[in-house]
Amino acid sequence: MKKNFSLGDLLIPYAIVAVGLLVLYDIRFHFYIIYVLIVLTVFILGARLKDVNICALSLLAVVPFTLETAVFSSGLISLDSSDKDQRLLQNTLIFGTHFLIALMVVFPLTYRVEITKKLFPKLKTRYTFADAIMPWLAIFNVFMSFAALIENYFRNAKGVEMTIFFYSFDVSGYLIYSANCLILLILAAITYKEEYDYALPSLRKKR
Repeated sequence: MKKNFSLGDLLIPYAIVAVGLLVLYDIRFHFYIIYVLIVLTVFILGARLKDVNICALSLLAVVPFTLETAVFSSGLISLDSSDKDQRLLQNTLIFGTHFLIALMVVFPLTYRVEITKKLFPKLKTRYTFADAIMPWLAIFNVFMSFAALIENYFRNAKGVEMTIFFYSFDVSGYLIYSANCLILLILAAITYKEEYDYALPSLRKKR
């Protein structure tokens, strides 16, 4: 039986997106806001669909990036490594922090289904295609952070001219997080189709 989906179910995500677009002012913050708004929209949709899988994956996608942004945007760890005498130490702190945050999410993503079943035994937990892809993206993120960390040591401690991972680090990060957004959006679309068969939203819920 086809369910009815109210337009009001998506008003909150629409409002969040509208407010978020008004406060964009630079590329990093721009990307962070868009990323969080997309993932949060998927999370809210998952909550409306009562799908714990979408909600759990959304949280695992947004928490590490939010923690990373908070650490570096707050100035807790400065991204400035212009001082040649402190460059080794500063870059070690930067890439080391990235590495630890990236590593933190690998285990929860790999065993997401098992962990979700234990935490929410009454909810319908299932293995999705996102569970097969997102852990590999997290592992790739760990690899890039670790490689940049090692490269930093050889470049600034040994004088070896190596900048491959240094210059590709930001680009790879944007690609990884963009891939997370795409995967979550596809997962939400698939779940929406299963629940509502892509029925157009109504202006009001039928009684």
